[in-house]
Amino acid sequence: MRTLTFQRVTFTMGLPVLKRAIQEQVEKTRNFVSRSLVIGEVLSIADMATGVKCGVIYWLFGGAVRNLGGPAHITQWLQPLQEQKYTGMFAMTERGHGSNVRGIQTEATFDFSAQEFVIDTPCKNAEKMYIGNAMYGNYAAVFAQLIINGRSQGPHCFIVPVRDENGRLYPGVTVVDMMHKEGLHGVDNGILRFDSVRIPRENLLDKFGSVSPDGQYHSPIKDKSARFNAMLAALTPSRLAVTFQAMGSMKLGLTIAIRYSHSRRQFGPKAREEVKIIEHQTQTLRLMPHLATALALTFASRYAGTLLDEDVFRGKELVNSRPLQALVAGLKAFSTWANVSCLQDCRECTGGVVVVRELLAQYTKQCEERPVSSLLWNWAESGSDRLRTSFLAFNMDTVGNLTFLLKAVHFRERILQRGLVARIYYKVMTEKEDFFRAWNSCLHHITCLSLAHIHRVTLEQFCLAVRNCPDQEDQALLKKFCLLYGTKLMFQERAWYLEHKYLTPMTSMRIRRQLLHLCDAVKDDALRVISAFNISHASLHAPIAGIATPKAAWVLYPAPQHSLAGERARSPRPKLGAKL
Repeated sequence: MRTLTFQRVTFTMGLPVLKRAIQEQVEKTRNFVSRSLVIGEVLSIADMATGVKCGVIYWLFGGAVRNLGGPAHITQWLQPLQEQKYTGMFAMTERGHGSNVRGIQTEATFDFSAQEFVIDTPCKNAEKMYIGNAMYGNYAAVFAQLIINGRSQGPHCFIVPVRDENGRLYPGVTVVDMMHKEGLHGVDNGILRFDSVRIPRENLLDKFGSVSPDGQYHSPIKDKSARFNAMLAALTPSRLAVTFQAMGSMKLGLTIAIRYSHSRRQFGPKAREEVKIIEHQTQTLRLMPHLATALALTFASRYAGTLLDEDVFRGKELVNSRPLQALVAGLKAFSTWANVSCLQDCRECTGGVVVVRELLAQYTKQCEERPVSSLLWNWAESGSDRLRTSFLAFNMDTVGNLTFLLKAVHFRERILQRGLVARIYYKVMTEKEDFFRAWNSCLHHITCLSLAHIHRVTLEQFCLAVRNCPDQEDQALLKKFCLLYGTKLMFQERAWYLEHKYLTPMTSMRIRRQLLHLCDAVKDDALRVISAFNISHASLHAPIAGIATPKAAWVLYPAPQHSLAGERARSPRPKLGAKL
């Protein structure tokens, strides 16, 4: 699988459209970030291992050279990379330091007499871990502490040779195979160790920090913390690429699961034909919110990509774009969580679940054995519920409006933000806790606020896409999914809204009924949406339990065939409601 994936990478990156994408990175043409991100999404749909490997070589390693190196580095390294004369890897994460890049322990000590940097792994925690393309790559973009005269100038990025053109490791370099990557057997992850590996002074990517021949350190950003933030900001497009890859696999999973749900029949009224499993409420309740989320992420990630394009094209280079960095970091987390949840539900929805059936059978048996006591118990519980909630109930006719949903997510973000500030201030100023302890004690609150922010942004961008849609029919369809997405956000946080008296119990019930109604209302429209994803038959290769051949899962609803160049569909889009 690794060999095959490497061959696929070589073939794919030799295609003209991919060659142009790399050249656009070199030239920094308008919208090159967005186009590269979309290409990454398409590659991940075709084959995730190939997409990941291309991302490591061209967008992580290549992106480090492009964003952290000077003009000479771009000329020296990107052109041969584009011509596939070598492959690269990206070595930031260490055994003891993942997200805490500032604290990495790999050292790059400047040797004045030799005009070289000495790359060294001083301890086990400094080993570079989970390095993609480790078993094939020729060069690594290595993040290490830049040390001059015994003083660290903070993390910087260096180009370090790992293998020659014949695949032999260079002296001082050790690579340990981390073996199979579950679900991505074509991706080779490894551990890198360096034992006094010497590299030329010019191999320091010096856009934000350079060392002169006389050993003097120079940087356009004097503050060390600001300089570090600028270096990480330059890698923001690579973070957003993960969101696009997650979206690609979500779309693939949903396309398979929804088409399958419209073709497989299971259970139904006695003595009648079994119904399609898409008719089961639990099926739509599990799949339709994920489809709405995939759409919301599509618009939000395109929005973030457009912002990146504007900053890079205008020469801002993301140095002062902290809100954009925060948005991209949030999208990366949210999209991957959504991806895991989506694919798990898609997998389960193409099988059979009998737990609820058994519970219903037990309940029915109890009612049959003790009909009077069961009836009295139900009446008592219902009366108690009405007595407990009736004094809070009032009419709320706006839950079905996008304006109501937007106000709700804005309210949640504002309240969480004010509450977090108040909590940390109290702990630091009144209880005299140090900031880390105060922050650490609020991590759950922090996570909630982060998600609330992303929920608000994604819903806003979805609403904006609906409002700007030029076709009335498409606009109406998107509006239904936008309502579904906003309703889903409120439904999953309804306990919080109830706690803050933003919803009454009656309104919360209406939100639940609205969610169920919208999931049912859009289940047929879902075929039009997944058709617009335009995923080719060749990419729909995941087998499904109970299907003799994967083709049977979508043969009733063939997808239009489009090439990367945007050729017209060779097969007509199926009409909704056509007889199966």
